[in-house]
Amino acid sequence: VVVVQNASVLELKKALRRHFQLRQARQGGVQHLSWKYIWRTYHLTYNGEKLADDRKKLREYGIRNRDEVSFIKKLRK
Repeated sequence: VVVVQNASVLELKKALRRHFQLRQARQGGVQHLSWKYIWRTYHLTYNGEKLADDRKKLREYGIRNRDEVSFIKKLRK
């Protein structure tokens, strides 16, 4: 997924959403994913740190070109 150098976490989430929607459309899979459910159920993480603040810049988390972020399941309270 491609985002600008000074992108925020929210912009990354929007880019992920666009990427998955385009991928699903090309492959003919499920057309609708509930992103509200996904963000409520999973955290984006980078090097074990949760990307919790949507307004924070990716640079502040230390994310650079070609770095990988991953989804982890949120624990129940």
